[in-house]
Amino acid sequence: MQIRITARHFDLDQDLRDHVESKVEHLAHYFNRVDEAHVVFEQEGHRKIADLTVHASRVVVSSEQEADDFRSAFDRAVEKVERQIRRHKERVRSRKGRSATAEVAEAAGGIAPEEVGVLPEELAASRMSPDEAYRQLAELGARFLVFWNTETEKVNVVYRRDDGDYGLVAPRE
Repeated sequence: MQIRITARHFDLDQDLRDHVESKVEHLAHYFNRVDEAHVVFEQEGHRKIADLTVHASRVVVSSEQEADDFRSAFDRAVEKVERQIRRHKERVRSRKGRSATAEVAEAAGGIAPEEVGVLPEELAASRMSPDEAYRQLAELGARFLVFWNTETEKVNVVYRRDDGDYGLVAPRE
């Protein structure tokens, strides 16, 4: 694991650096792999700010805390990151135990997964030209019409497009 510590507007002492490294290394027991941790300490006048960002197992967790001294600000940030990590791990664990939606629906008396699918429907395709099909589609007010094209001797579909025009679906020759 790579730990980067940045100090802005002050000099970082070795005691604080050691404290940060020990606390951040402790976060590694929550994840299989912690790639990187970045800690930024910033002093703005009397404000002492600690910002902790941890990149681990496809998750980025961060916290920014302010206190009277850097150590307590950092400790608060670590506590918050630990809570976020525990919540994330709990969400992952609870998802693993769930059943698939189709299985839940079947158990509750819904449709079984093998029953879900395409329902066959027979259409009686009338013999007509594309012009006749356009007129009949307009008269019916339907979205589409399947017909036997008398010019090509194949089944075609004429449909009403969203822009108000008509389209024709014909098989390739």
